[in-house]
Amino acid sequence: MHLPSPTDGICPGCALTFSWRAGVLDVIGGAQRESVASEVEAFYAKSPFPGYAAGDDERTILGRGRASPFLRALDADLPTDAQVLDIGCGTAQLAAFLALSAPRRRVLGVDGCRSSLEHAAAFRDRARVSNLHLVRGDLFELPLAPGQWPVVISRGVVHHTPDPDRAMGEVAGLVAPGGVLVLGFYETWARAFHRLRRALARLPGRSRARPFALLDPLLRRGVLDAEKRRIWIEDQYLHPAEVSLPLPHVVKILAQHGLHTLRSVPPVLHAGMLADGAALGSSAARSARLSWLATGPVDPDAGLVCVVARRS
Repeated sequence: MHLPSPTDGICPGCALTFSWRAGVLDVIGGAQRESVASEVEAFYAKSPFPGYAAGDDERTILGRGRASPFLRALDADLPTDAQVLDIGCGTAQLAAFLALSAPRRRVLGVDGCRSSLEHAAAFRDRARVSNLHLVRGDLFELPLAPGQWPVVISRGVVHHTPDPDRAMGEVAGLVAPGGVLVLGFYETWARAFHRLRRALARLPGRSRARPFALLDPLLRRGVLDAEKRRIWIEDQYLHPAEVSLPLPHVVKILAQHGLHTLRSVPPVLHAGMLADGAALGSSAARSARLSWLATGPVDPDAGLVCVVARRS
């Protein structure tokens, strides 16, 4: 992994103009962005997701990561010296966790929102996470060479773009031969119950408060402080750009870009999440989708699922 020296200039490899702002390499600058990208960036400037708590430090980020079965399994399967790319990293809490958990890893987080990356950089510098690097770049104009990354993660991004199929292709194209992609997205059946909650939340008057308190499992548990609660509600109920994607379609698009899907998550494997194996079959995919549909009312991730895919 090589980033330009911390002075403004033009990249000799891709000819993009770049600048350094608050420890973030910015290849977008003040350029006019596509309308959905601009709207999403403005949304996250107001409600950075996931937000950092005032007292967050190395201990709290590691603790939250290890308390998550998904992140714990992902961390266990990644080599301690892996080179990891997180596309659409937001405030980079996942990237920071993977970097903190293994100081020899090299982790690069890329996002289009300047404000989110400023939050990420502030935490990185405060916690002295020297192996985490941050780039502001557009998903559809990434300043990255294709086919060079052994581990690519993109969790919760493609469904917020104006062209999810193209977005999946852009992300898939970064995976090196033999490399692995962990792609997270809102799945159509898994998100079904949450779409009902969203509809109820948009009812007029005071009635809109009821689904937040009664139907959302995360809010019902009362574990979020006031700011995190606000951000969760904004992200899950008021996001300006969101679609859901059926699992078979995602598998098909990844196959068109040379990746075979190994498994879907959930369920979370205690070991071997990234291990090679037979491709995910249609019967297994249907069983997973039925399970997600049934557990929708109690799913704290509100229909966010992942697939693990590998390039041969």
